Amino acid sequence: EDVAGVASTPPAAEEAAKRRRTSGNESGDDVCSSSSSSDAGAHACPRTTTAMRVPFCMEALTAELADLRADPPHYVRGIGELVRPSAVCDGEGKLQSTADSDEEGPYDLEVLVCGQEGDDAYGRPWRVVLRFDVDLWPSKLALVRFQGVFHHALTDESNGMLTPFYRNLPKTDQGLCTVRLMLQAVHTFLVDPLKAWGIPEEKAPARLTNSLGVHRKMNRDRLATIDKYSTKVRHPVLFETPRRWRPEWLDPGFLKAVEENTPESWRSILTEHLEGEVFSFKLVTPAFCDMLVEEIFNFYESGLPARRPNSMNAYGIILNEIGLEPLIDELQRMLQPLGELLFWGPGSAWDGHHCFIVRYRAGEDLGLDMHTDDSDVTFNLCLGLDFTGAGLQFCGLMGAPNHRKHTMTYSHVKGSCVCHLGRKRHGADDIASGERLNLILWNHSSGYRQSDDYIKPAYHTEEGRPDAVCVSYTHDRDFGNFKPYPKGKEHFRGRGWCPRRDFEYKGFEPDGDEEPSGDEGCPC
Repeated sequence: EDVAGVASTPPAAEEAAKRRRTSGNESGDDVCSSSSSSDAGAHACPRTTTAMRVPFCMEALTAELADLRADPPHYVRGIGELVRPSAVCDGEGKLQSTADSDEEGPYDLEVLVCGQEGDDAYGRPWRVVLRFDVDLWPSKLALVRFQGVFHHALTDESNGMLTPFYRNLPKTDQGLCTVRLMLQAVHTFLVDPLKAWGIPEEKAPARLTNSLGVHRKMNRDRLATIDKYSTKVRHPVLFETPRRWRPEWLDPGFLKAVEENTPESWRSILTEHLEGEVFSFKLVTPAFCDMLVEEIFNFYESGLPARRPNSMNAYGIILNEIGLEPLIDELQRMLQPLGELLFWGPGSAWDGHHCFIVRYRAGEDLGLDMHTDDSDVTFNLCLGLDFTGAGLQFCGLMGAPNHRKHTMTYSHVKGSCVCHLGRKRHGADDIASGERLNLILWNHSSGYRQSDDYIKPAYHTEEGRPDAVCVSYTHDRDFGNFKPYPKGKEHFRGRGWCPRRDFEYKGFEPDGDEEPSGDEGCPC
């Protein structure tokens, strides 16, 4: 259940998605009509006010933004340009390319918005994206989502605002939204989220206030670590503003592909290991690998707290948590055309990421159990060091008949990157000697994650007994039939979910007497 039992998608947004505009404006008026950009007469949507039916007008929106840039409120630190996302999810649950559409919009605007000055959790500038849908703006709302790492109890898993925020938006006396008032609402949310939701503090449930406090601490602790490490960094060039990747860091072939940005230039650098599913390419120079590894070990030596990447990597660190998020933002921007070329849909319109380092060596993590990623498209860059073993084993796609059939083995090469869909089952062999560090970039697309392809993926009966290399002690109901449980992992017996019930291969037998009912833990 969501906090306070609220839905994550504003009803108005669902309505708009189901009736994308196919002709001019709804009111039949052929003239652009601008809503006021002034805060005068603003109110929080009293039920007695009937909003005007004002059609979307690019000229009016552009005029609002010009006014805002000329006289921004003190809590707005930067205003981007209107851009059209490359893909959006329609009302039928299908992801559609905006390049192939004759319809207008939607348009995204990135703005830097601060909370209260001096607040060590939310007082800094936050990247906020406003989405202007032609069926919603300016009569109803602009969709709001925080970009990047942002811990808050009252946003959804994609950092989007929840329904109560939209119900309490300030509007003009005509019942219309303005960009200035939308940003005022975001600022209020950062300063006093209960007020932004229209909840009196004395009436807020304890569960809600406790959750707000937990997330505030997460935000505060993360920012404190970044601040402290900023005085200890070994290579300041990695943290400089504005963010940029220096040409000498990049492999010449990759740099040329980025600059030319054509399908031909991108394909020229690729090695296709598994048709349509697994690719690799040279991404960075050995010198860059060495510099980043030095920075990672410098952070380890700093003694600062590090949040681990996930439950399976006990010795990695999250780069977004130590001040390198802007650098990774730029890396994702460079890789976006390749994602769309290879994996349209999951590789389209990325607007979030989780980037971390994994480390394998004797006495720590040796390898990684078979799994799929909480990622739409994954990039896995080998940084070195010297090692043997630690091959990357690939099996089938989640829900495919060959989900647990071996498909290929990839051997890591320093400076080279392997990419694949997050739902491709894979795992790392134990390292035989030495030490290996890899940079893992999980790319997320909130648009794709609204589609049926993500929400309701196909799931097929397994074609036969799994290959032993593809079974997982963490996830599989029959692991013990093919391999002994690793020492210390015996407690996973009987706790698996895969294969899903009614989709087992012929002759399937679980390896334990006690199994969870249903498909508990299934990421499908």
